[in-house]
This record gives sequence, C-alpha cells and structure tokens, in this order.
Amino acid sequence: MEAQRKDMKKPIKKPKKVISDKVLNLYNPKIADQIEFAFEAGGVKYYCFKVDSEVRYGRYVVLQAFLQEYHLRVDLDTLRANIKKIKGWLNPPLNKEGQGTLQLGKALELLEIMEQRANIAFEPDTVYRLASVLYFDDQEILSGYDKAHNEQKIARWKETETVDFFFHKLFRESTRLTVTSREDLVNYLRLVPALTKGWNTMEGILSQ
Repeated sequence: MEAQRKDMKKPIKKPKKVISDKVLNLYNPKIADQIEFAFEAGGVKYYCFKVDSEVRYGRYVVLQAFLQEYHLRVDLDTLRANIKKIKGWLNPPLNKEGQGTLQLGKALELLEIMEQRANIAFEPDTVYRLASVLYFDDQEILSGYDKAHNEQKIARWKETETVDFFFHKLFRESTRLTVTSREDLVNYLRLVPALTKGWNTMEGILSQ
C-alpha cells in the first residue's frame, strides 16, 4: 500500500501528443470540436464530450452501465450476488427427506443492508467510476474504456481528494446530483467508505 501511494505521488510523465485521424483520442480532427476542457487535477488536464450523446459507442456502453450503478448505489455484481443469496435463503435446497432450512432472518438482515445502501445520497465508488468514463486525459482512446488506466486515474483522484467533476455541468446533467459545499462533499467522501466497508463485512458474515 505504501509503495502504491509513493507511486501515485511521482511526477506524471507527459507523453507526446498523438494527432491523427486514425487514433480516436481528443486530438482526432473528426471529433475535436465535440470535446472541451473540464478540469485539472494532480497536474493532469481532463476533458469531456460537450454532451454525453457524443460519447463513442464502446465507451457509451460502459457509461450506461456505470450510470445504472450510480442510481442503484452499488455495483451490479454485488447486487446480483445479494439477490441470489436471498433467493437461496428463501428457497433452500431440500435434503433426502424433502426438507430444507428456511433462513428468513438472514434474508431480512441483508434486505436491511440493501435498504441502507439505497438511502445514502450516493455511493462514492460508483461515482468515481462514472466520472472516469465521462472525463478523460489526452492519452485515452475514446472508442473504448481502458480499465487499468482508469483505475489508476481514480486512485489519483482519491489520493488528491479531487472533486472538481462534481461541479461540472456534464456530471450534474448526467446524475441530477447538486452539490453546493466542497467541504461537506469531501467530508462525505471520507466518511461513507467506512459505512460501505461495514456493510460489506456484514454481508460476508451473513454468507458464512
């Protein structure tokens, strides 16, 4: 972990600009007029399409998935896993005697956790993932979504407590989330991970 933090604090090398109509980055002359500067964080400039409908198809598919997770306040894999657990507890397999153990208590506890998740203003990780597809640097290929590159991008945003995108018009239009206080936002982002960690721990205990 310490090595990872040191790595994120290293100066970011600035590769050469690749300007070609064969490379679908922000310099591509076919789409350059559809892109605008959004914000700068950690010495890196981030850009976005002026409207989300201009996002290229491969990236747009990822955008829609992340937007759905934002509204659900949980990633889809976790949601599907929780639904499967509840169905299994309420419809237990039968033994040779044709009997099964109904685990209503576990099902209700997991439903309570899911309700608590649904009632928070937003889940930070889903927001960071959504922002990572909306905002890009000049090295990203815009016809798709490079998971490794964007995980590193998100890690840098978290490390530097970057929240600029929350106040950008494209993010607000996409999420309908209105934030007025940067200080309150940063405090929220610091506190909520402890809640989600607790929920994840409880879900793990229930699964045992």
